Amino acid sequence: MRTFPAARRALLLLSFTLAAGCDKPAPATADAGAAAASATATLAPSASGGTDADAGTAAPSKPTGRTVDTPAGTMSEVGDEIHLSGKTIYPPPECAAGGKDGCAKVKALRAKSDGVKLLRHFDGPGGQKSILLFQVSSSDKTCEGGPLFFVRVAANAAPQYSDVFEHCGPPDPMVGAMPDKILVNVPAHPTKSGGAPAPPKNMEYDIATGTLQAAAPAAPGKKKR
Repeated sequence: MRTFPAARRALLLLSFTLAAGCDKPAPATADAGAAAASATATLAPSASGGTDADAGTAAPSKPTGRTVDTPAGTMSEVGDEIHLSGKTIYPPPECAAGGKDGCAKVKALRAKSDGVKLLRHFDGPGGQKSILLFQVSSSDKTCEGGPLFFVRVAANAAPQYSDVFEHCGPPDPMVGAMPDKILVNVPAHPTKSGGAPAPPKNMEYDIATGTLQAAAPAAPGKKKR
């Protein structure tokens, strides 16, 4: 049996100890930190306030009908709603308590209608506002074409709703524009129910104030001699 001096035996023992230590796995602190950072980055908040994982869920609905550019953004027919710059304006999401416009009446139309469409679009004076005329489809099958209402929109301002023009077609209303007002006329016509004919109805929308009211009777003409 071969023997080694004491000093040499101590050196060999130290070498075996160091070699055994190299087989131990390195601490996982750095890898765990990187994994945690990666998970955190995956759920980082997006600019819209959500996370990158769900950022695509808030995309605006695609138009299903007409679109019109206005000073307040693009108006779109989306199903049975009207959107302006991606926000619903019909039915109105909320109406100010005691408001002087027709917001509450327009909102109530939703309960008795099954659709809405843009009938006409007018540019306001100076191009700073747009006036939109809508007609709802009545859920009452005795009507072909239902009530009408105006919405005035402008940049950095809430939509302003007119009163409601009650209508049960046919016929379709006749719409004409003047410098200071928009006229909506429906001639006398028979009803689908077979009752008494509906009387003519003439309303005018004041462009300056946004109000809808009965048109003033025409001034009588001069009698010929």
